[in-house]
Amino acid sequence: MDMRFIFNVIIAVFIFLYLPVSKIHAQEMFPVSLISVDKGTYSICIDKEQQRLHVFKGRDSVLELPCSTGMNPGNKQFEGDKRTPEGVYFFDKILDGKDLPDFYGWRAYTLNYPNPVDRSIGRNGNGIWIHGRIVPLDFTDTKGCVSLTNDDLKRLSAYLNARRTPVIILKDMVNIDRKSLEVMEQLYAGFVFSWIDAWENKDIEHFRGCYSNSFYDTLSGDTLSTYIDRKKGTFEKYDYITILTNGLRIVSADGYVLCYFLMDFSGGGFQSTGIKYVYLENSSSGPKILAEEFMPLSRAPLWDQEAGDLERREKDELNKFLDSWISAWKTKDFEGMRACYADSFPSLDEFFDMKKRNLEPYRYIQVRLDDIKTDRRGVFWNLRAVQEFTSDKYRDVGIKELQLIRTNKGFYIKQEKWERIHERS
Repeated sequence: MDMRFIFNVIIAVFIFLYLPVSKIHAQEMFPVSLISVDKGTYSICIDKEQQRLHVFKGRDSVLELPCSTGMNPGNKQFEGDKRTPEGVYFFDKILDGKDLPDFYGWRAYTLNYPNPVDRSIGRNGNGIWIHGRIVPLDFTDTKGCVSLTNDDLKRLSAYLNARRTPVIILKDMVNIDRKSLEVMEQLYAGFVFSWIDAWENKDIEHFRGCYSNSFYDTLSGDTLSTYIDRKKGTFEKYDYITILTNGLRIVSADGYVLCYFLMDFSGGGFQSTGIKYVYLENSSSGPKILAEEFMPLSRAPLWDQEAGDLERREKDELNKFLDSWISAWKTKDFEGMRACYADSFPSLDEFFDMKKRNLEPYRYIQVRLDDIKTDRRGVFWNLRAVQEFTSDKYRDVGIKELQLIRTNKGFYIKQEKWERIHERS
């Protein structure tokens, strides 16, 4: 079934299911391509039919410019067809006009055509850019690129960020009401987080069910069955997998939806941070993954803020865990304290029998950690701190060392070591 048809059917269902028909025309309308974009995110929408380029901040229009696209109508299929591709792209590099033939004008922004979806269905060609020009603007006069006057390209340049600003090229730009966009956002975000849950829980059946039979592995070109077999091996390799995300954005073009976000993956002692691009089709049974792509953070430095936010969020989670652990210790809540330990903690039952014997005689307990230092290796976090223990009968100070496991359910203590500095009764 035609993907555009399915997409339009879904949009229609959203509109008429969640919004009374009499109110549709009274609603403020936004591009359907901007499903979930935060207020600080710039997006570019290019309407080939109208030969207009639109810049949005969040969903608010901030700039509209005339542009020129390919000489021939329709979506690009192969090299030399003089068509402009339709889809979601990002620019990789800036090429200075001084280093290019004159007709490219001031400069050029290279787009990542063909993207994973294009490659999965055999579209080819290259050299699709957004560039300037030395002749007056004339509509549909390029060989497939998007061209603007030099002055307009300079205005546009302020909004283009490598591997961050989506360039959405459309046959024509369709608008929709906010409520319908919110419903779509819930659908696709819910799907992404359900897929991540299956990944973390190593639920291979659920994980497999998130993929289209047309899935294309951009790294190796493998079929879905080979890809899933490889994932099974990954699941078996690691006792624990955690996936942390930040900055989810969801945009769409005719035929697919793109969800992209900062992803921090940990499996055992392995850890990798970068930008995950997940391309979805709208199937009769809901969203399915058509293709994926991952770009290391080192190649996408404009995501450093999201990475910093994610790191701070993790430290906050660690501090909350330590507060909970210390609180259970201070109140002699042995059940709550035990919940902070991994099942794999050595001799866990004997350890807690000893804890109870040692702590029960005290009427009050105070525990304090100072000079906390952490070191992370994948899902494993090593913590070292100065621990001060005070009760009505006993006080000591020592070095506490914890090996923690960060799972999808939170932190747990895997090993614990303490060495006395001094003791005073």
